[in-house]
Amino acid sequence: MLAHRFNRIAAWLVALLLLASAWMLAERYLDSGAAEVPIVQPQACDLNAGPCSTALAQGGEVRLEITPRPVPMLRELTLDLQLDAAAKTALNNPEALDLDLAGVEMYMGYQRPRLEHTGDGRYRGTTTLPICTTESMTWAATAMPAGKSEAAFVQFRFVTARDH
Repeated sequence: MLAHRFNRIAAWLVALLLLASAWMLAERYLDSGAAEVPIVQPQACDLNAGPCSTALAQGGEVRLEITPRPVPMLRELTLDLQLDAAAKTALNNPEALDLDLAGVEMYMGYQRPRLEHTGDGRYRGTTTLPICTTESMTWAATAMPAGKSEAAFVQFRFVTARDH
């Protein structure tokens, strides 16, 4: 009798755990109602050719430049991000920014260089992209106030190639 009762309680606990897990996964992977982060695709603006700019949903404009060009792997890159006055105000004048660099086709490790404020809405940092086993790799460069990944405000995508 006691074993039967234990089995029923255990079954309910497992069901509850599964339900809680499903809830957490749904929250993580489904739209949470947060503002859309604009994505600048390489077809719209190629960071290998020069800087790219886009308007922010919150107001203002952001511009990203990566040098040298075309963007190489395994060499130090300089990352320059500029916010105009309206964007600085909309983002509460961040002291520093993080630029999360993620491989779109495959995981390429944790790459999140800090961009320090150099004055007048300009932020600068450096990083080195790892080499990929494929001929080319699409990268997503997502900008956010330092330490606040939930407050990402723009994503630029660009492609690196082994011959760059």
